Amino acid sequence: MADEVRNLAHRTQDSAQQVQKMIEELQVGAREAVVNMTESQRQSEDSVGIANLAGERLSSVTRRIEEINGMNQSVAAATEEQTSVVESINVDITHINTLNQLGVDNLRQTLDACNSLEEQAARLQQLVGSFRI
Repeated sequence: MADEVRNLAHRTQDSAQQVQKMIEELQVGAREAVVNMTESQRQSEDSVGIANLAGERLSSVTRRIEEINGMNQSVAAATEEQTSVVESINVDITHINTLNQLGVDNLRQTLDACNSLEEQAARLQQLVGSFRI
């Protein structure tokens, strides 16, 4: 009888240690998930900022195009101004392309972070599923 009690106590202690280890793994996974979510949020905020800046650049391009249409009415004086405006538009378009690439890069990083979160969530779900009630 005493052997059974000792065996039961030993198994209980082993089970408690396993549960403690699982809890620690869950805590580590949860902390990693929080870090990834925070980074994903930061990247999303960066993407929103880039999108807003791109919108401002597009508005600038639109305003400049309207200026070009107005200048076309007086061809002689407008030719020189149009060259200047077109160069400015090209610079803006280059900026827009750069901002767009940054946005794409941020979106890729966000997707990578989301994929990592999905993997961690699956891992956490697997760990939680291993508990038996």
